[in-house]
Order: sequence, then structure tokens, then C-alpha cells
Amino acid sequence: MRNADIREYMRGKWGIIAIITSVCLLCALWAATGKLVMAVALFMCPSLLIMAKFIFRKPVILFVILFVANYCILGLTRYMSIPLPISVLMDFLMLGLVFVLCLSLIRGNKSFKQESVPFILIYGCWIMYCLVQLFNNTTGTGFQFSAWFKDVRPMALHAFYIIIIFTLLFDKEKHIKYFLYLWGAFILLATIKGYMQRNWGFDTNEWHWLMTVGGRTHLIHSGVRYFSFFSDAGNYGTNMAFSMVTYAICALYEQNKYNRICWIVIAIASGYGMLISGTRTAIAVAITGFVFFTLLSKNIRLFLISTIILVSLVGVLKFTTIGEGNQLVRRMRTAFDPEDASLQVRLTNQKAIRSYMKEAPWGIGFGLGMGEDQLPHSNKYWIVSVTAPDSTLVYLWMRTGIVGISVFLIVLGISLLIQSYIVLFKVKDKELRGILAAFTCGSACMIVAAYGNFVYHQYPNTLLVFGLQTLVFMGPYFERKKKMRTLDKEQIFDSDFDKQREKIVYESQNQ
Repeated sequence: MRNADIREYMRGKWGIIAIITSVCLLCALWAATGKLVMAVALFMCPSLLIMAKFIFRKPVILFVILFVANYCILGLTRYMSIPLPISVLMDFLMLGLVFVLCLSLIRGNKSFKQESVPFILIYGCWIMYCLVQLFNNTTGTGFQFSAWFKDVRPMALHAFYIIIIFTLLFDKEKHIKYFLYLWGAFILLATIKGYMQRNWGFDTNEWHWLMTVGGRTHLIHSGVRYFSFFSDAGNYGTNMAFSMVTYAICALYEQNKYNRICWIVIAIASGYGMLISGTRTAIAVAITGFVFFTLLSKNIRLFLISTIILVSLVGVLKFTTIGEGNQLVRRMRTAFDPEDASLQVRLTNQKAIRSYMKEAPWGIGFGLGMGEDQLPHSNKYWIVSVTAPDSTLVYLWMRTGIVGISVFLIVLGISLLIQSYIVLFKVKDKELRGILAAFTCGSACMIVAAYGNFVYHQYPNTLLVFGLQTLVFMGPYFERKKKMRTLDKEQIFDSDFDKQREKIVYESQNQ
């Protein structure tokens, strides 16, 4: 048999069977001789190759994997040890997806949406400032690249990866609906887990976490704060408030009856999760989101009704004792108490830090402290480096100074203004405008969360916040694509109508 015939023969099913049989025999031989790791690795290779083939053909598969890891990775650390640092694992997933999407872009299967360029440029200002922070020597300890790089990835680079991923991956308005379903599924899972904790109790691993790490902030005098499979109750509560605002507004504009019911159910579930978390910041997050929506709705009647409802709700919580017998209501009421003990501790800590930060306008730099004790006790800024920040904005203020926090807030403010402009004036389609308004309000309320808790760059919020903002910037693109599809359908209809008319005329003439 000639070599060409052999190659052709091996390409068929018998060749595949021969390769699989050879691999299995070799795996069995290695396992029998004690080389178990090599056997498992060889056995996994075909599966990994097949998965890689599917991922390159359907990048959305890797996006789903990224989303699942992003939502569950912190909760999994209570049950298992992860061999890699979480941020490094997320780096691999994000950069892998960016690589796959860039290949699809080169092959012409994906397109880069120019509408995202302003957002990339705006956020690029924050990235540039973080790059400059590498040379921040305020503490006098010299340049520490590894410490700086460890912090700058989750604080700046991850969001940039997410913007690129959403820009390349999302091509149609229906992709937004698919994303809402995916996100909603995990919201329901998080709510169910929180319900189980409240009504059935904590499992062994959760009790261990409470007794060793979280008890001081979760087992408090006003009751137990539930955290589902999130890192803590603060993260859980603010995420649920953010989700409730987003889905409640989406439900107002959804045209499909079944989708509307689904969004309402998810919004209610999110509200329940927000309440059982006992997170006071979550109340402010939800109120901010709905107030911002009344400004984007361009509906005076809705604005007045919503304002009356929100003011009444705040008034009941602040000036009355209605519902004081309910643990959840009591916890919510503390959000409006300026004399609350934990609030006073937070303000005292910030006042102490402010005295140090007056002489450090550029901050103490990324990567210092956080339990690593990288500064000697004799260093002037040692106390700042080991002080646990109570929120994202305070952390950035400590690390990047008044200059850095100003740059960060200006970037967020400009981005929010452009998103609002897109919703108010650029997008005309009612349903799409409503969805984009929901995403914009979600972005707005998470800025409040950034002041109240250390959650803005926490998993799973980074992917959600920056992903939704990217979709808002791409709003005009989605509307243009929708109009093009509508025109194509009308042309098809007109063509069929003309053919049918010609057929009728021809038959009438023959008769």
C-alpha cells in the first residue's frame, strides 16, 4: 500500500479508532507502572483539544465559563483550595477569551464596534494613571513591580479586558437578552442559597468561615447577615440591590410577556437577597438606582410618583418606628441613623487616615500592606498600609492619593454622563432604550456602593459593571443593526408580495 493510501486510510474512522486505542493502551501502561499523573494528562489531552476546537468556533462557551468562575470563585474558596491566586486564574480566562475573540476578528467572524472607542479612551486615562503609580515612591521604599502589578490587575486591567470582551462578543440585541438570562440564573441561585442559609442554617464550611473570619461582621446584635455564596454579606447585598434595580427597570420596557415575567421574578428575588444580607449600603444603592432612573425616563408623571414613593419610604425608616419588630426592617433603619456606631467608627478611621494623606497627594502606592507588612513600623505610612479600607473609594484614596481618586471619579462621571446622553438622545427604540437605561442606572448605583463597601472591583461586580457600561456605549450600534434587520424583512415581504401579485395577474390574463 502506498504512503498516500495509508494517509487517506488513517484519516477515516478506522484511523480515529486506532489513535484512541493507542492512547488508551498507553494510559493503561503508564497507570500500571505508577505514572498516574502522565496517564491522566494524556487521557485529558483529547478532551482539551476537542474543547479548544469548540471554544475557537464558539467563543461564547469560554465566556460562559468565565462568567461562572467570576460569580462562584470566591464562594468556592470556602470548600476547596485553589492552586492559583484567584486574580491570576481570572487573568488566564479573560486573556484567553480576548485572544480567541481577536482571532475571530482577524478571520472576519467578529467585528470591532467603533461605539466602544470613547469608553476605551476614557477608561484608558485611569489605566495610564495606574501605570504611573509604578514610580510612586512616597513611602521611600523604592519601586516594587511585583507588588504594584498584583494590585493593578484587578483594580484597572481586568475592567479593560472586560470592555474588549463585550465589544467583540456582543453583536445583536438578542445577545443582551441571553446575557440577562445567564445573569438572572445566578441571581436566582444566589437567592436560593441565601434562603437556605436563613431557614435551614449554615453548612460546616460556612460555620468555619464565620467562626474564624466573618463572625465579627456577620453575627451582630441586630441579627445574622447572610452572604449566600459571595465573599461576604456586603458584597452579596450590594450585588442584589444592583441586580434588583437593573431587572426591575428592564421589566418596565420589555415587550415580550414571558421575558417581562422572568425579569420581575428575578427583581423580586434580588430584593429578598438584598434584605437578608443586612447590608445598609444596599438600601442607598437601590434608592440611587431608582432615583437616577426617574431622571432618565423623561416622564414627569413617573418622576413625581417615584419621588413621592422613595421619599415616603425614607421618611418611614428615618422618622418612625413602623416595623421595628422585624429584624430586616431594624437593620435597614440603621442606614439612615447618623449616630450609628459602625458609621461613627468608619468616619473616625477616615479622619485619622486623612491626616496622613495630606502629605501624600499621590497615595502610598499599590501593593503595600494588606497584611503583608511590607513597610517597617518606623515608616511614617505604615499605619496607612495596614489599615483595612472600608470601601473601594477609600482604598483607592489611600493607594493613589487625592489625585488618583479624583481621576477615578472623573472617569466614572464622564462615562456616566455619556451613557445618559446615549439613553436620552441617541437611542430611539423604546425597548432597547429601557434596557440601556437599566444598565446605566445600575452603573450609577454601584458608584454609591463603591463608597459604602469594598465591592466595586470585587467578584462578580467588575464584569457586570463594566460589561453593562460597554453595552450602553454600543447602544447606537444595536439600534442600527435592529433597523437593518427590520428593513431586510420589509424588503423580503415586498418581494413576496410582488411575486404573488405577478402570479395573480398572469393567472387572470390566461383565464
